[in-house]
Amino acid sequence: MDPQREEGLPGNPRLLTAVSVQAAGLASPLPVLLFRRTEIADHFSLLGAIVGEGALLGAVTVLAALVVPRLRDKLPAGALLVLGGLIAALGLALMASTTQFGTFVAGGVLLAVGSAPGLVVHRILVATDERFADRFRTLSWYWAAVASGVSLPLVLRVFGPVDFDTLLWVSAALVLVGTLLVSRHGLVHDEDLEVEDTVARTDVPWARRAHGAAFAGGAVVVGGADAAQSLLLGQWQRSGTQTAAVLAAGALAAALIGGFGPWYHRLHRLLGGRRADAVGTNLLVGGLLVTLGGLSFTYIGLVVCWLVAGGALGLAAAGLDASAFTPLAPALRRRVAARQVLWAGVGALFVSLVNAVIIGGWSDQWKIAWVGLLFVAVGWGVRRFAPSARDAATAVAQAQATTVPRRVYARQSAEGGPEAPPLLSVEQVSVAYETVQVLFDVDLRVDEGAVVALLGTNGAGKTTLLRAVSGLEPTIGGRIVYAGLDITKTRPTWRVGMGLHQIVGGETAVGPLTVSENLRLFGHAAPEPTRSEAFAEAIAEVYELFPRLAERSGQRADTLSGGEKQMLSLAKSIIVPPRLLMIDEFSLGLAPTVIADLLPVVRRIADRGSAVLLVEQSVNIALAVADHAYVMEKGEIGHSGTTEEFRAKPNLLQAAYLEGLAGALDADR
Repeated sequence: MDPQREEGLPGNPRLLTAVSVQAAGLASPLPVLLFRRTEIADHFSLLGAIVGEGALLGAVTVLAALVVPRLRDKLPAGALLVLGGLIAALGLALMASTTQFGTFVAGGVLLAVGSAPGLVVHRILVATDERFADRFRTLSWYWAAVASGVSLPLVLRVFGPVDFDTLLWVSAALVLVGTLLVSRHGLVHDEDLEVEDTVARTDVPWARRAHGAAFAGGAVVVGGADAAQSLLLGQWQRSGTQTAAVLAAGALAAALIGGFGPWYHRLHRLLGGRRADAVGTNLLVGGLLVTLGGLSFTYIGLVVCWLVAGGALGLAAAGLDASAFTPLAPALRRRVAARQVLWAGVGALFVSLVNAVIIGGWSDQWKIAWVGLLFVAVGWGVRRFAPSARDAATAVAQAQATTVPRRVYARQSAEGGPEAPPLLSVEQVSVAYETVQVLFDVDLRVDEGAVVALLGTNGAGKTTLLRAVSGLEPTIGGRIVYAGLDITKTRPTWRVGMGLHQIVGGETAVGPLTVSENLRLFGHAAPEPTRSEAFAEAIAEVYELFPRLAERSGQRADTLSGGEKQMLSLAKSIIVPPRLLMIDEFSLGLAPTVIADLLPVVRRIADRGSAVLLVEQSVNIALAVADHAYVMEKGEIGHSGTTEEFRAKPNLLQAAYLEGLAGALDADR
């Protein structure tokens, strides 16, 4: 085992340190902009403009965050964070040094744009530990660093009369230090490591829970800031220094509880519905304490409630991030993180509008109380809609699937022997159409370079089995293993990229295109460029095998006969040799002379190393080309064997089609 795992350290401590320092620097201007707006307004004599600038910066931050997922293929995450950090530091420097309001606004816009990569990418980078316990601990430390950054300007305010521009200079310096630390990891990417099974969907339970928490978080942090400051300064008659001390204590409590919480909190040991219960409980308790603190009749009650609330919400944030990002396909993680920023902005805007327009006459206590109830609602929802079984895997884990397999084993030689692994192994696969089950525990094997026939009457389930192997029909049981990988839930397009191709009734061709245009289109999937010598040789081979296609090279594909369409479909396997070719209803509607022309081509494809799974009703045609055959009846494999075994028992297949396999096998005995 990795010694870092034994010591409970994160997978990459240096990266965690760099990202945490930068996050603390980016979070540190927030209290200045929220709680010192009056001082900033006095500096510029533009109170209304300062309030408007806050809304502008929030909107710019959200828009910039939504752009970050589009940069995934253009910049490594580390380089993006370095660029964002430099922009944010420049913006803070402009805000701290200027006496011109226009320059101050421009600096704020740069700060918003530079903060967006961190808001989206930071948590994804640190949520890559293999075990959930380590991941939860790492994210707890990250959120503790964020809380420490928030407390920094408040603490400085407590210990001395520091003006806002000095605080912004401190923030700029901290962001710059964090950016320099991140620069050592400039080539790190946020999809370098997958630590658990993933899904290629964003509408999964943990992502939805994170969006709800982000909405409530934006509402409390931004929408409740004015009410909290006004409550402390007004009803409780606290000075600016005392107000800063209370808020700083809350942030530091969140940092301490987040830093030490994983050692006593059981959240990192929980799975499935129990984990959702724990996260929901933290959110619910945190929201209740925010509300109770706002309504408290004593000052000490307010302070204690808000201290504990900060820690509970910090642990909930760590649990949400640890659960939300790693089960997602790497390409979707930034998208979910950006949506969290969007929902936080929506929450802030929603509460600000409600407080200003609907409940403007309420007391500050009730303005804080109803905002805290948003966290209560989110926490109740996380608990209420968690999986019913407390120890069950989450819906994300149950839906494991849809990632591009990283590798398949190399092609086996034809002399691999009986011990060579099969190219395709269908194991106990069941399929249902809505409530009607049509396949029942089907087992099937296709070896490298073999031709396997799937026989049976209409309605036996042959086409359904092929659709399940291709990924066009979901399974309800069993698994499909291809080249050593379980592809049961892998999407169909990725199976094609792995060399698994299917021909359905000669419909592979594109009808409006001519024969020659279809052949050139097939060539785009070839490893060689379409103008290469190898491609030209493949085209020549196709025309040699199918003279009719050569005669009709300028004819539209949708005007060809059924046999000619089947020829064109098989031509694709000549141009781009598949690893597994599946042909559905090979001889359906074709004349015997056409079938006689096509069968040698199927055998030729197999002789080149491609395996072929052939669905066929005609026993004679199937046995003429196949090495092995399976007979299906009523959704089950009734009998299987080599073609020699079937030829030795001609009455078996004849009886199977007429009276059923059970009776045929009994008669054979």
